[in-house]
Amino acid sequence: MIVFCWKPALLTLPPELHSIKKEHTDEVIEVSDDDVPNPIHVVGVEGNPDDEVLVVFRVDNHYRLKKKWAQLHGLDRKMDLIIKDSAGLTWDVSISVEHSQGCPRYNVTGMNHFVRDKQLARDSEFHMVYVKSKGMLIYN
Repeated sequence: MIVFCWKPALLTLPPELHSIKKEHTDEVIEVSDDDVPNPIHVVGVEGNPDDEVLVVFRVDNHYRLKKKWAQLHGLDRKMDLIIKDSAGLTWDVSISVEHSQGCPRYNVTGMNHFVRDKQLARDSEFHMVYVKSKGMLIYN
């Protein structure tokens, strides 16, 4: 923009052309004990909250664990697990590893008994907490 004026005068720019410089201020954020999220409470298991990991299953013919999740939490091999509910009932399940086109798939076998006993509907999702140190799945 070019402005030419014959008379000496004060030039003022319209407000939208002014650059506004904001001062950066450091804000101190205080966190009280009430703002800290509570860890997942698992009935019947005492231990470190970092030891507990949420798992989501869908009721279908295959109860698969995601490959990266299974590897991250040490479930990438054949192993036995126990499902325990809040009433203290237990079910024995196990991790089975199958290979499809060279890629491993991690299935939880034996879940059909648990699904039948809990009367879970087909295609519904249910959540469990995997407790690493106990090798146990907790259903609330």
